[in-house]
Amino acid sequence: MRQHPEKTGSLLIERVSADEVDVTFVDEPGDDATVTLSVVIGPRIGFNPIPQTFTPLPGRPFHVLKLRMRSDLRFSYVFTRRDEQVPDPFNPPPRFSECSVPRFSGASVAVLPDADPLPWLDQAALQLPPALESTVLTSKILGNERRIWVSMPPIADPGVLPFVVHLDGTSDHSAPSIRDVLVQAELIRPCVVVLVDQLGAQRNDELLCNPKFSQMLVDELLPWLRQRYPLSSDPADVALAGESFGGLCAGWTALHHPATFGNAILQSPSCGYHPDLTWGTGAAELLRRNPVPTLIADFLAAGTAPIRIFHDVGELESSNTHSRWLDQVLTSKGYDTVYREFAGGHDYAWWRGLFADALLWCFPRKAERGG
Repeated sequence: MRQHPEKTGSLLIERVSADEVDVTFVDEPGDDATVTLSVVIGPRIGFNPIPQTFTPLPGRPFHVLKLRMRSDLRFSYVFTRRDEQVPDPFNPPPRFSECSVPRFSGASVAVLPDADPLPWLDQAALQLPPALESTVLTSKILGNERRIWVSMPPIADPGVLPFVVHLDGTSDHSAPSIRDVLVQAELIRPCVVVLVDQLGAQRNDELLCNPKFSQMLVDELLPWLRQRYPLSSDPADVALAGESFGGLCAGWTALHHPATFGNAILQSPSCGYHPDLTWGTGAAELLRRNPVPTLIADFLAAGTAPIRIFHDVGELESSNTHSRWLDQVLTSKGYDTVYREFAGGHDYAWWRGLFADALLWCFPRKAERGG
């Protein structure tokens, strides 16, 4: 280490080949505590621990860990000291690091030199936070209430506006700021962003192809929104978006309610889900017949719905096999869909920026729509 890490403001990266780099992570634990690294790449949905521990630097207060990595990765990561996960003190969490699932929130993000750029996320991070109107929606269908945040576009067209409903919403989500920079660049139509709060542990029930939750969106949330805001009633002007379980819910809800949602934005959707699917080990696996996952089975069984689907997934996450299966089904049935894989895992570090591509696809400024 040739310089104090505070002077670099980030990771120490050395290129070793055309497509590999050595990445040195640095911590300053303040004592002899063991430090380990966990990254959002690997089989676990969340932080996957790296087996090597950090090594103390003789005569220095720093502990370091050097790993050789693909040079095109972008990933969230944390350090673990004394069973506590903390961000990298020399690479603080970026803006928009708050997540609807608390265990993902507040992580540092590594962007290696050949990672695909996310320019609209970078621009959005420099913007002042857009105004959000916050209120509470009470649902008779679900018997609960939740926070709803609504962000109007910075430039309003006359008349009604298209809009996107984003499940897994938080008050610090990137979606309103991403929308603002795209509208200001005159690349998308001015649109309203609606962020829907998920209720802790109830998220795991509500978002898993739950007809009551979908009915709440159709029969309660959208009429409630249209009473308060100048929102279009054309399904082609309405997008439902989500991440992980939220992406599963967005795709399933749009399929079953195409007269309400004409667009679905699926970011790393959990499309391997089936209520009867369990994970076994050993000989038991030889006797178990896996059902076709719910979302894929429903798309296979139904006629082609008049909906458009934006779908992204990490190349290095375990769910990409099911995402590839879903894309094959959508393509074979003639859906207007776009599918892409990014160099990372099941990770907000990618979803936050790729949401710009989803808006560009759903609500382009030009009259014609690209595929």
